[in-house]
Amino acid sequence: MYNLEVNTTKKHNYMLAKGYTDIANLYRREYKYTESELFYNKALKVYKKLPKEDFYKSQMKVLNIYNHLSVICNSKNKFKETKDAYKGALEIYKRLVNDKSDKYREELAMLLFQLASLYFRHNRQNRAGELYLLVLEILLYLQQKEPKRYRDILGVTFHNLAQIYTSQLEYTEALSAYRASLKYYISLAQKNPSKYSPYVAKVFTDLASFYRKQKKMELAQFFHLKVIELYQDLTDYNELMYDLKLASSIIDGVSCYKQHTISLYHAEAIIKNYRGEREAEALLDRLYFLREERKFLSF
Repeated sequence: MYNLEVNTTKKHNYMLAKGYTDIANLYRREYKYTESELFYNKALKVYKKLPKEDFYKSQMKVLNIYNHLSVICNSKNKFKETKDAYKGALEIYKRLVNDKSDKYREELAMLLFQLASLYFRHNRQNRAGELYLLVLEILLYLQQKEPKRYRDILGVTFHNLAQIYTSQLEYTEALSAYRASLKYYISLAQKNPSKYSPYVAKVFTDLASFYRKQKKMELAQFFHLKVIELYQDLTDYNELMYDLKLASSIIDGVSCYKQHTISLYHAEAIIKNYRGEREAEALLDRLYFLREERKFLSF
């Protein structure tokens, strides 16, 4: 009789959790994220009440719920709830990964990357850095077997780490990370320049700032000129996307590196093609202010 009651209760809980999950899935497909989040959490609450052995049997279903919750909560900019969903999924992946197989290692690395990036976006630099290092440990191991895989995410991970190290004034580590990031991005840009050259430009921009903070102006200007060169090339692929970035970089050259103000005419000609756009108007105001400032200083 006791076993019958236990089995009946267990079956009821499974059905209840499935029912909540099905309702949550329906709301999610209709983009009703508030209702979807509510029912996913109801399902989780039921699963967590199961005995440990039964919970482990359902862990892939629970993992799926955590994955959906992380996407939903992240889209609603809910830091704590997104973090909790990632951490819940992380606990399951830790049980799934073992030394005998590489199965699930990639999924674990991607989850750690997402959690690290969440911390990075919310200025939790120390925690983000710790997790990015774990991502590198896993992906660099996996890349030994598949050398051409993971270059995108490795490029991003090294780049973000470089920014973290720079903010912590750990310049040696930062430079090493910037170089590693560039290695991956340049490799990717050689085959797909329109897609990956902007990433190279972003790293060059950060390197210019990196050296400027250390008063190494010759190196800073070198990378700044590389940025302008790249954006000039990228405007051949997509003027609408890169014209204003090029103009902004030209203005930076006059503002930060005391380049000749004659280059502002080039930037002005570009910007005037986009009059009425907020970004263009802001750049034009900056350009006019800089021009007047330089006139005043020349007296």
